[in-house]
Amino acid sequence: MSRLDVDVAIAGSGFAGSILSAILQRNGLRVALIDRVRHPRFAIGESSTPTANLILRDLADRYGLDWLKPLSQYGTWKRTYPNLTSGIKRGFSYFWHEADREFSPTSDHQNELLVAASSSDEVSDTQWLRSEVDEFLLKRACGEGVSAFEATGIKTLTALSPGWRLDCQTPEGPVEIRCRFLVDGTGAGGLLSQHLQIADDSHLLQTNSRAIFGHFTDLPRWSSVLSAKASSATTDHPFDCDSSALHHLIPSGWMWWLRFDSDVTSVGLVLDAESNPASELAAETEFESHLKTLPDLREALTATTLVAPQGGLVRTGRLQRLASRIAGADWAMLPHAAGFIDPLHSSGIAHSLGGVERLAEVLLRNLASGCETLEAELQSYADTVRSELLLIDRLVSGCYSALRQRSFRKFVAWSMCYFAAATSWERRRLDASNETTALFLADDHRFLQAVADLQSRLETESDSAFELLCLERLAPFNHVGLFQPPIPNMYARTAVLDSDANLA
Repeated sequence: MSRLDVDVAIAGSGFAGSILSAILQRNGLRVALIDRVRHPRFAIGESSTPTANLILRDLADRYGLDWLKPLSQYGTWKRTYPNLTSGIKRGFSYFWHEADREFSPTSDHQNELLVAASSSDEVSDTQWLRSEVDEFLLKRACGEGVSAFEATGIKTLTALSPGWRLDCQTPEGPVEIRCRFLVDGTGAGGLLSQHLQIADDSHLLQTNSRAIFGHFTDLPRWSSVLSAKASSATTDHPFDCDSSALHHLIPSGWMWWLRFDSDVTSVGLVLDAESNPASELAAETEFESHLKTLPDLREALTATTLVAPQGGLVRTGRLQRLASRIAGADWAMLPHAAGFIDPLHSSGIAHSLGGVERLAEVLLRNLASGCETLEAELQSYADTVRSELLLIDRLVSGCYSALRQRSFRKFVAWSMCYFAAATSWERRRLDASNETTALFLADDHRFLQAVADLQSRLETESDSAFELLCLERLAPFNHVGLFQPPIPNMYARTAVLDSDANLA
């Protein structure tokens, strides 16, 4: 058995684990990156945001990763890496569907919501084809000197107090890896949760959803469907709704369409598990059953072809999870290993990158200088990740409440909590010279209280009364004209300011 001694071992070579490994290796630590499968591999969590792009840009600048920076906006990505598949994401779009009725656009957009995140195609956010992006980032990490082990199982994990011994089985044979610090980036794989028998706190989460998803070709553009219904249907749209994280809100939950520059579109059906418990139907059959009463979506998907994953549609159990412990004396979980809430509003990439940023700072500051403040900083890291997950849970669960009430007006009003938080954080970040505060204002007690107050009234107030409450309580965090757009439900001025948008 060969042996490798490193400062940090990272289990899981998704984008977060690979970026963290590259940062640490580039800045003086020895890193091993271990994954039980090989790239490329199918994965979701594909939609970036301005928050994610700001962090990505700053990571590249702070740690000298020039190759990473072009990924922080669409224009530089396409020019620098034209063969690395992405998609353009100008913002968020939501379309409200009723059972057994065709979608009918109205002049006052009472069943549509479009919220801009980027001011132009050049500085746009991106959709990530994760099979290609994750492989690209792993190769770049290896280029920085990271020791990567693919198709490698961790057979035994032994605490050395301090440090760890990982007995691994690689395709070439057994390898013993010893590290001073262990990072869990395995996501739902839960390496450290299983090994340390960490209690599951998922019962504390309010959101309860499950998903069925895959990648399809030949999906019609939704803007074309709308234009066929009325030539002026998209005239007021601040951006092409297909160049967005496109959400179809349906009686049983919602559906995402994320379009890449190839002919591939990521499509997912997210079901409210409270009213749609686990089914014994095959995944494909259940997927189709939820489209039977939705004529436009059923027709759009009729001519499509599932191209990934090869084994057919993926169906999950409950998506939500939360570890009761997130870090210890010589270990930490990345956010996606610590917990997950729901893909609604595309918070996943930003949350993972926020964790990479904070953990990189902690490890580089302490492992090179005797670890004098490591324990306290890791506890702060863990508290922040947990507070962010709990806030995302509140923001998402309120949307499901509005869906169950079949109130698009409440859905729109409640969603402004997320957009107020995201835009406020982005502006604070730009004003504070890269200060690493909790994402989505999860450390702002005034905002947390406003969200709690509004959530307590979400199911009891009328639509109009709840809209007024949201306008009032979110006023201190409304810097971009939420609630009062010149065109109803069409937000063109919510993007990161033009003067700040040229991230690269």
